[in-house]
Amino acid sequence: MPEHETTSPYEVTWTMDLDAADPVDAAREALDIIRDPTSWALIFDVRGNGQAVTVDLDPDHTDPSGQGTPKVTPAP
Repeated sequence: MPEHETTSPYEVTWTMDLDAADPVDAAREALDIIRDPTSWALIFDVRGNGQAVTVDLDPDHTDPSGQGTPKVTPAP
């Protein structure tokens, strides 16, 4: 990041529904999914800097790296 660029604090959440034996098992399954480099878990709710948006890092479902053109919409 360039030295002159400022940053702001953001709260970023990623939500998923899954079945598990207990809360710890659910958290471990979610961690496995989000750490998987081929995961398509690319939609995040972002709050901060006076805004709340949903960011889809791969709206066309063509690039799981998340480096494509994102879609940003107001959060519900």
